[in-house]
Amino acid sequence: MLPKIIKYLQQPYPFLYRNQKRLLVFLSILGILSFLFSYTFDPFEVNFDEHRIDYLWILCIHAFFPLPIAYIFFVLLNYKIKDDSRWTLGKELFYLSLILIIIGIANFLIRDLIYYNSNNWSLRYFFEEIRNSFLVSALLLFIVLPLNLERLIYKHSKTLQKLQLKTSNTTIASQQITIPSGNEKHELDLLQFLFAKVESNYTEVYIFDGNTVKKGLFRITLKELENHLQEFPHIYKTHRSYLVNLHKITACEGNAQGYQLSLQNYTKTVPVSRSKLKEFNEYFSKV
Repeated sequence: MLPKIIKYLQQPYPFLYRNQKRLLVFLSILGILSFLFSYTFDPFEVNFDEHRIDYLWILCIHAFFPLPIAYIFFVLLNYKIKDDSRWTLGKELFYLSLILIIIGIANFLIRDLIYYNSNNWSLRYFFEEIRNSFLVSALLLFIVLPLNLERLIYKHSKTLQKLQLKTSNTTIASQQITIPSGNEKHELDLLQFLFAKVESNYTEVYIFDGNTVKKGLFRITLKELENHLQEFPHIYKTHRSYLVNLHKITACEGNAQGYQLSLQNYTKTVPVSRSKLKEFNEYFSKV
């Protein structure tokens, strides 16, 4: 059972925190739902004699006070996570659980502003505030996330069934491309090129030279490399961190993030993000 759970948690999951406007909308909706849940179902024991302020204001504080904390947390997480193609359901659950612990601690620290209680600073209320944070969000963590995972896998797998992953037979006019890289220049053979990916401030370029897959480091950004290869439509940016030779695709599998591509002679997979699915599908509907 445990190996199955670990494997399930390792499944790719969309990283949804890049768009700050969307993040603010999501957190606002979450705050409103939290308020309505607490107001409607009154899930926690309430002692009105301890209240310093009106009960409705207390519900508002507990629902909306965490929002700026969560926003800052996710903005920092956004900067920390460079390659979101490796984001998984397990990581999503872990970081959401971590922010719930932080919110619970924050709620504990403001108890004196809300309640008359000589035990406000006790361990009992410390753990109680963390527990309450988890109880309010348990539906999201353990029901909504797995359901969304299965929904996205089904959706993307269904779309893939309609595609014929056959690339164009058009002959490329020039195979050798000169790529400036810092003070150097690299000769890139497009017949050997598999994909490129972001690596810090550089770009890793993967080629298959007939014997083995080799990795080179170009001192340019992925965007600059894309610009040098823009006349070749089969060299396609499948993800903010990946540039792929679509002629090298051997298989494609749908998951919650989008697609995972298998390439000739390369044992790992490279991603097609959800934001790129429409263009990717259109490309293979034309060839």
